[in-house]
This record gives sequence, C-alpha cells and structure tokens, in this order.
Amino acid sequence: MKRVLALQHIWDDPPGILGEIMEARGIAYDVVNVEETPIPDLNAYDALIVLGGSQNADEDDRYPYLTQEKRLLRQVVAQDIPYLGICLGGQLLARALGAPVTRHHLAEIGFSEVQLTEEGNGDPLFAGLPGYQQVIQWHEDTFGIPNGAIRLARSECAENQAFRCGRRAYSLQYHIELTPAMLDTWLRYPAYKQAIIDIHGPDAPNRIEYERPRRYPLYCEHTRILFENFLRISECI
Repeated sequence: MKRVLALQHIWDDPPGILGEIMEARGIAYDVVNVEETPIPDLNAYDALIVLGGSQNADEDDRYPYLTQEKRLLRQVVAQDIPYLGICLGGQLLARALGAPVTRHHLAEIGFSEVQLTEEGNGDPLFAGLPGYQQVIQWHEDTFGIPNGAIRLARSECAENQAFRCGRRAYSLQYHIELTPAMLDTWLRYPAYKQAIIDIHGPDAPNRIEYERPRRYPLYCEHTRILFENFLRISECI
C-alpha cells in the first residue's frame, strides 16, 4: 500500500481536505507534529507533504526542527522523492535550496486567484486547471525561486506563488488544505480574527465571509484537481 507522510507545524493546519482525498482514494498517510514527534525515516513513504505554520523559515534557533526539515528537503530533491510544500512548507524548500525567504510588503489573507505561468500551464501538477487557481492565502513572508527551479504561478500581490525543483518537488505559497471547519477557525478564532483586523482593517473578516459562498466551492474543486495530480505524479494513484 502506498503511504504518504505529512508534517504539521501548528494545531490549526492539519492535512484537512488533502487527508480526505487520500482517505477516499485508499492511500495511507501519517501526520507528524514536528514540535512533539521526531521526523521518521522517509524510506517508509512514497511522498512527503509539509504544511503551513506561523514560524519563519529561518527561525532555527527558536524551532530546532526546522534545521532537520531543511536537511530532509535537500534529501528529497537529491533522491527525487515527491514533495508538496504548502505555505511554510514551500518556504522551507526554497530556503533549503539557498533562496531567500523575506517579509513580504503585503500580508495576503483570504481568497485570491493565482495565475499560472507558461511553464505552470504545461506542468502536470496543474493539469486540468483553467490557467489559474482559486486559493486561500495567509502569509506574511514570501519565498524566492531557487537556482534551477521553475516558477509555476504568480499573482498581482506576489510574483512567486509556486515553483518546481527537479522532477517532483513542488512549493506553493498558498493554502489548498482548508476544510470548512478549518476556515471557520482561521476567520473566527478570537486571536486570528483580531490578527486579520489588525492587518487589513475591521471589515476584513466580514469581506472574506461574504466571498466564501461564491469562492469556496471552486477552491475545493481546484484543490482536488491539483492534489490528485500530485498523487499521480507520486505514483500513489
């Protein structure tokens, strides 16, 4: 049986929709909270997913597991292990390969569309998408593109939204994993709601909620397309 490893950095960002898709497809997966549990040997897995978190990719002194993760990601690229990095997970791959991760001029929060580059439109990860992807954003940092990597998506707010390094190592700046309950938490948990207000003003949570009925179904459909493509690339389906 195929098995996938997912690394989780924060309580409110588990695999979510990605886990639901793997369960529906009969793919076994393990979730490791890196703050509590050592990262297991990758030899037991067919693909690796690294999820988001509020940590900065360079905070190794504060979060020693980040050093181990970046070392692991260099191994992933060297050994052609299928990889999907989401938000912090994408930033960690960029940093592991020598690209900068810096504070962005604008914190992106809420629904947005990222546009596929010419290379992105031809990449198997995005097969079946209509030249763009409906996503959810929450990031204050942004990654550079490592030497030799290929930019796959961009947006008006951030030039670098996705890249591929090697054959099967992908980084996404945005989120694709949020279930309705996870989105409820991000928008309504008091500390998070206040953070959105502090960044984008008192009406920001309501604006995101207003867009939700129209944009969330397409978000889920685009997530399914992309993630099932990744599972095919990983030879899990």
